[in-house]
Amino acid sequence: MIDESTWRAYVASYDIEVPEESVAREYEMVRADMKHRMMYAQMSGGETHVFPDQELAEMEDELREAAAFEAKEPLVLRDLTKKLDVTVAPEELLAEAEAMAKRQGTTVGEIKRFFGDDLAFLERDVRENKIREWACEQ
Repeated sequence: MIDESTWRAYVASYDIEVPEESVAREYEMVRADMKHRMMYAQMSGGETHVFPDQELAEMEDELREAAAFEAKEPLVLRDLTKKLDVTVAPEELLAEAEAMAKRQGTTVGEIKRFFGDDLAFLERDVRENKIREWACEQ
């Protein structure tokens, strides 16, 4: 199991260049998503957000941190994938498909219909999770 805070700290400290435009683009998406969530909560009878732009301004540091992570994480994963040569066995794909089926209340057959009979489209996710686990152990 991956400790999210350990993984986030690993990504934050990883030495890799992140283009500022990538962070800016992620920031706009994170901010728009948060504003959308506020508006949806209000429309669905949840918490009222009378001044969502002001609330977002108060969350500026948190939003920027989230944007930096979102921009940097794929670069870190790609770099570690090249460096570590992590392999994924068919048994690991099947184990993940079984776990996914259980979480979603479906069958492995349904999972295979989505990811392919050989579960090849699941391989990247399993590889990246193995990399995250490795990084969290460092």
